[in-house]
Amino acid sequence: MNRSRIKAALAYETPDTLPCHETPWEQTLAAWRTQGLPGDVSLEDHFGFDLSFMFLDTSPRFGQKILKRNGGMITYEDRFGYTLKKAEGISSTIDFVEHRTANKKTWETIKPRFVLSDDRAEPARIDDAMYFGHFAPYPTWSDARGKYERIYGQGRYMLFMVYGPWEATWRHRGMENLLLDTATDPDWVREMADTYQELVINVLERCLDEGMKPDGIFAADDLGMTTAPLISPRSWRRLFKPAVRRLGSFLREKEIDFWMHSDGAIIELIDDLLDCGVRVLNPLEVKAGMDAVALRKRYGKNLSFFGNIDAAKMSGPQSVIGEELERKIPLARDGGFIMHSDHSCPPDVSFERYAWILQRAREIFGRTTRS
Repeated sequence: MNRSRIKAALAYETPDTLPCHETPWEQTLAAWRTQGLPGDVSLEDHFGFDLSFMFLDTSPRFGQKILKRNGGMITYEDRFGYTLKKAEGISSTIDFVEHRTANKKTWETIKPRFVLSDDRAEPARIDDAMYFGHFAPYPTWSDARGKYERIYGQGRYMLFMVYGPWEATWRHRGMENLLLDTATDPDWVREMADTYQELVINVLERCLDEGMKPDGIFAADDLGMTTAPLISPRSWRRLFKPAVRRLGSFLREKEIDFWMHSDGAIIELIDDLLDCGVRVLNPLEVKAGMDAVALRKRYGKNLSFFGNIDAAKMSGPQSVIGEELERKIPLARDGGFIMHSDHSCPPDVSFERYAWILQRAREIFGRTTRS
């Protein structure tokens, strides 16, 4: 069963077969539908993936509004407090046009929005559709429970995905502004981070009250660039670690696993993340120097990996991606490794090639578990 397979991996036991999942770009999935992936079958069912997701809305709930469509581009205001422009229908570079939290004065008007309403007739703060670009109305709490029961009943390990405090704060404040704030007004930064994390925990408590308990929480918090963390480890420890640790303590109390997604080179932060209760790290970008084999030697059974298969090699010669798989897939033999690309599967990887990669990875896993 998929759920027990992931749980075995996180317990550093040998799973029955290779734990795996993949997150292709939007245009990759569209291409695969023309290359052999049946239109009426989900990616998860076709490839036998082991994870399922629901997504928390921990935004200040501004209006979600399309401002313009022109030349294949869409500009819209997001409920999280920013306006963006991007290519419509594909995963691409995003131009953030405006952020709502212009200064401390505007923050004082926005801060009360980061509060969970006591009115259960208000729309739920959870859905089966991604919170990013979520234009449809959110369901009622009762309808959300129905979606949860349907997805959980499929037997996959379920993750509730949510922004981490760094990611959430720059969404409404702006990346450049927040980077400057960490140096010039750190107390305000911590206030914004703590305010946000309070809402996350309150939403999770409401989900549990409504009968929706995930196997794990997947916090998306891109903390790194290709060479180092975006802010100094010292600043992160002072300003954001308390919020992350608080979430980790809550999850430990509720017996929910803590997963984290962070792009970039974040080796300097891993010890702190472990201290906060993070058990699984994703995606481990190869180009940023993240290497699961080396990290396994350093952290042993204290940290599990979800990713690190070099996406840049997936569309190249079979021998090159084959070597990548031969080096990393054996990690899964003793648990602690879930196959996934080191970010998202790009559109130059054909459906046929990905199917070969997954089949080859499963063959390697089977061979290593028998040897």
